[in-house]
Order: sequence, then C-alpha cells, then structure tokens
Amino acid sequence: MKTVIGIDFGTQSARAVLADTENGTILASHTVNYLHGVPEDSLIPVSDYDNALTELMEAVTDNAYAESVAAICVDATALTLVPIGKDGRALGWYPEFADRPNAQIKLWKRHTAQKQANEAIALAKQRQEPFLGRTGGSVSSEWTLPKLLETRDEDPEVYAAMDLAMDLCEYLTYLLTGEKTRSIGSMSYKGLWAEDLGFPSDGFLNGLREGFAEEYKHLMRGEVKRTGEAAGTLKKELSRRFGLREDVIVASGTLDGHTALVSLGAMKEGEAALVIGTSNVLAVQTESVRDVEGICGIAQDGFIQGVCSIDSGQNCTGEMLGWFMENMLPAAAAEEAKQKGISSHDLLIQKVKEPWNNRAVAVDMWNGSRNAPCDLELRGMFAGMSLETKPEDVYLALLQAIACGTREIMEWCERDGIRVERLAATGGIALKNPLLMQQYSDILNLPVDVGVVKEGPALGSAMFAAVAAGIYSSPIEAYEHMGNTKFIRYTPDEQHRAEYEEIYRRNHLLREAAKLFK
Repeated sequence: MKTVIGIDFGTQSARAVLADTENGTILASHTVNYLHGVPEDSLIPVSDYDNALTELMEAVTDNAYAESVAAICVDATALTLVPIGKDGRALGWYPEFADRPNAQIKLWKRHTAQKQANEAIALAKQRQEPFLGRTGGSVSSEWTLPKLLETRDEDPEVYAAMDLAMDLCEYLTYLLTGEKTRSIGSMSYKGLWAEDLGFPSDGFLNGLREGFAEEYKHLMRGEVKRTGEAAGTLKKELSRRFGLREDVIVASGTLDGHTALVSLGAMKEGEAALVIGTSNVLAVQTESVRDVEGICGIAQDGFIQGVCSIDSGQNCTGEMLGWFMENMLPAAAAEEAKQKGISSHDLLIQKVKEPWNNRAVAVDMWNGSRNAPCDLELRGMFAGMSLETKPEDVYLALLQAIACGTREIMEWCERDGIRVERLAATGGIALKNPLLMQQYSDILNLPVDVGVVKEGPALGSAMFAAVAAGIYSSPIEAYEHMGNTKFIRYTPDEQHRAEYEEIYRRNHLLREAAKLFK
C-alpha cells in the first residue's frame, strides 16, 4: 500500500488527511485551529502556521501507515505574504521585528495596501501593460506587489531585511523541503507573472519606485512549478522526526481553492469547482488563454496542465454569515435555537418557507469585490426592508447575494465565450447549509453537485501528491482512483424560474448602486 498526505491551510483553521492512493480512503485526519485565530488586522504570527504544520504532520504520521507515505502536498490561502530573511527564517521569528506589522504574515484579506494597488493600476493602464489582460484590468491589494510596496513605504528596515517574499503555500513547502520553489498558481494569479509574459516590465516596476524592478524579481525568485510537480524531497531531519522514509516527495504548493477541482473531478473544458468557506473560490476550466474583463486570474496550466484555468470568487461568504450571526441576530432567535438544540443557522433555514418570495435584497461585498468587478473598496448593502422583514428574510437575502455574486462572475465569463456546463462544490458550508446550495442552483439555473467528502480540498492536495510521486500520470488519472464520486445534487426550481430571475435582476441593480457608496 502507498499513502499520501494532503494538507489544507484555510483562513481560520488547517487540516490534513492521510489517503490511500488505491481508492482515496482517508485513513487519518486532523484539524488545527490557529492559536491567535484571525486577528482584526489580519496579521498572523508565523508561529501559528509553523506550529500548525508540525502538529498536522505529527497527527497523520503517528500510525501504522507511516512507512507507506510516498508524498506530501500543501495548499494554502492566497495571497498570504510571508517575508523571509537571508537565513531562511520568516522575519516574524526575528526578535528585533517581533512588534513590526510588516514583518508579520499578511493574510490574503488584509487590504491596507489599497493605496499602492491604485497606484499600480493607474500606471499599468497608462503604460498599457500586457499583464492587465490576465488580471481583468486590475491589481488587487490582496496580491504580492501592493503588499511589498506597502512594506517598502512603511518600514524600509524590514524591507531591507527581506530576501524572499513567498505565498503561504510556497513557504510551507519550503519548510518541508528547504528548496526555493514557486507555485504556478501563486505566481500567475497573485504575482503578476505569466509563463509567456514573464514579470511586468522594468519600466512599470521602476516607475512605481526607483530600483523596484530588480528588488521585485529578487524577492520573487525561484523555479516555478506546476501543480502535481515535485518541489523536492522531505528534509532528512523531518523524515526522522515524523518517522517517514527519506525519499518522501513533496509536491509543489498550490492555492487552497484549486485542489477541489481534482477531488471533485472538475478538470475539463466547461467544468468548474466551487469551494465555499470564509470566502469562496470559483475555479473554471477553459480551452485556451483569453482575456476576460473583470476576472482577475487567467493562466495556462494554472490548475491542471493542458488547459487554461480561471481563478475567481468572492471575498466574503462564510465570514459575512458569521458577521450577521454575531451582530444582527436577535437574542430571541439565538435563545430559540439554543432551546431546540440546533445552531442559529439551522433555525433560520427551517424558518424560510418560500425563498422565491423574499423581498429583502443584499450585496455580498462586506470585504470588497474580488471579481466582476475587481474593486476591494466596494461595500455590502441591504435594500427592500419593511416592518414585516424578519431575521430569516435578511439571512436568506445574504445567501441569495452569495449565489447572485457567483452568477455575476459566470455571466462575465460567458460574455467572453466561457460557459460553465457543470458545477461541483465542496467546503464546510456546502455540506452544512442545504438552503444556500439550493439557492445556488435556483439562481444559477444550473444543477449543483456537492461532493460528499468532509475534507475535499485536503483530499485534492493528497491527489496532487500522488501525481508528484509518479503513482499517477495526471490529476485526471488520480481522480479515477482517489476522487470523490458521491454527490448530493441540487436542481433548479423550474416552477419559480421567473421569481428567481427577478431576484437576480434586483440584486444586479443593487450591486450597481453599491458603486455610488465607495
């Protein structure tokens, strides 16, 4: 028997699985909540991620299967910027930088570099930089370049101490191997790099700050690896520590929303995977590279070799629902849920009887808009309220806002000839919230297949590990042996088709109105 380890670093927690390569059976699993959670400033102590990686590895290798482990793959939230010093340690470990914000890990959802992002957009448009065609005409404050400029502007001493700038999945892979490799996903979707275009022009980079072109390329150096390629072997000291063989392969790091395509089998033209968590990721496969307005991630071989992959999604899904429960749920509803022994989410779901008749409307941009359009300065909205509006109506409006936001992205793609024919979904919320999944199907007017596997992204990473180890020749072959084949199918409510089209029309109008309130 051969086994592989898949590790998934999400926004609020991390989990690992040990999977049998013959059939995908999960033989061991473990979940870690980060010690400091998600701080309000979205600055993460490096110890949270380093310690989580160690705990996960110890948990899934402390069993009878340790000798069978052939490979490991890590996926993680992106772009989560890790500044690294000349000695190979993250700057957050340096005592002299312990209290310096720019020396900490900047989580993807930290948007304080918007000023630098706006500056980059303006200069790129002025110079008509070719990379704009791959980024929907925008530069996000979530990405590497604005975050690095922010560090350069705010703390030159920390910036001068940096020798590498890595995305979290690259950093964790580096910890396991000691090899400086790059993820094609991180580089293509978040680092303004493309295999055919390279980095942005020196004129653009130096136009932002004198000498920045050389600095950026130095900080971003390393061989770019595709998903399913080997980044190296596990360090000998780690092999001994975890009781593993010394020839364990470590696959290239990948982004947390991309591994679901493999575990769900959504790897062909017209197929898409939806990962629903704190935010959501909509990963779409298409035949060849093309520019798509308003969609911020387009790359050949970005997810799977041989096809062009579109990385899109929304900034605020599970986190928005959590905000509602924490700040707007009436105490009486919370008490009712407690008395019934169910969650507040389940209580509100039970109270929704005719979702197609909801008059309340919401826009899901509580954390800005990642795609369609890319504008992180946009904000959420409510409309259509009356004295008869109940908590479950507002909650439903938020669920419908999430589904409408996904439809906006899909329609922007369709304008450029990219149509989603099959949509598969995973993530904690996909299995916990049937009302949301039904709203997806009703509003998209498309069947939605929810994978019945608790750790879909981690299993996808394990499958990439199997490819990197040479057990399977491709992710498609790995899916045939290890992938999820059990789905809950949600189908559109054809009887109320007109009502759901009206819900989408109203939501679209409110999304347009939101642009007036930046």
